[in-house]
Amino acid sequence: MAFEHYIYTGTTRLRCGYTTGSCAALAAKAACEMLLSRKPVGLVSIVTPGGLPVEANVVDACIGEGCAQCAVRKDAGDDADVTDGVLVYARVEHAGSGTGAAGSKGVPARESEVSVDGGVGVGRVTLPGLEQPVGAAAINATPRAMITSAVREVCAAHVFSGNIAVTISVPEGVALAEKTFNPHLGIKDGISILGTTGIVEPRSLAALRDSIVLEIRQHAAMGRRGVVLTPGNYGAQFISGHFHLNGAPVVFISNFVGDAIDCCVREGFTNVLLVG
Repeated sequence: MAFEHYIYTGTTRLRCGYTTGSCAALAAKAACEMLLSRKPVGLVSIVTPGGLPVEANVVDACIGEGCAQCAVRKDAGDDADVTDGVLVYARVEHAGSGTGAAGSKGVPARESEVSVDGGVGVGRVTLPGLEQPVGAAAINATPRAMITSAVREVCAAHVFSGNIAVTISVPEGVALAEKTFNPHLGIKDGISILGTTGIVEPRSLAALRDSIVLEIRQHAAMGRRGVVLTPGNYGAQFISGHFHLNGAPVVFISNFVGDAIDCCVREGFTNVLLVG
């Protein structure tokens, strides 16, 4: 089912989507429900960190002895995202000893411990400096928290306090990773499971490029001859902690590195610092 949330870029109406992190949390929640109820699940929903509810169909579901697995299809909306349409799987199984006996008055004896790892098609971190440590699956902190919360919600509803292990996999992830920056970042053998709000807000690529060019032109018109270019928030955070810019403007350029540098040349800038 299509995610019906929209934003406007200028006069263009664009449909939002949801992140791989949301897909992983949705699939994990559905798989946990199947594990504990021993019944199939057709539809699953979560509330994203950004506050918007997301509902998705559950596909390719199966229930085994002590485990359950299913997938949710990624919906990127109108965003130009290489992961649009891929299946994000979650396998959920009992971990450790015990089956989670209930406490008094139908209350779990304790909150379930939930471990989250990556399987096939989810990248592994091989270089330091990323959000996750070397050796860990490339599942960022917010998606990990979303998965854990979704699984614990199901466990609480079933008055279950046993340990749960969740494995997220993306069968197409190995091939898709070659179309991303992951190989250059030291993330091997798959894509990353990402998202801070759980929602993908698309942008018109032409409108975004035009807005970047306009901002650079504005700085040139104000007499500035030095500018700092960075793709986004991570670059800006690094700049604030490592550079004294003497008033040089910082322009967010997304993926339009070439367009931005060409514009700086045309507008007569003499100093350009690119921080990525």
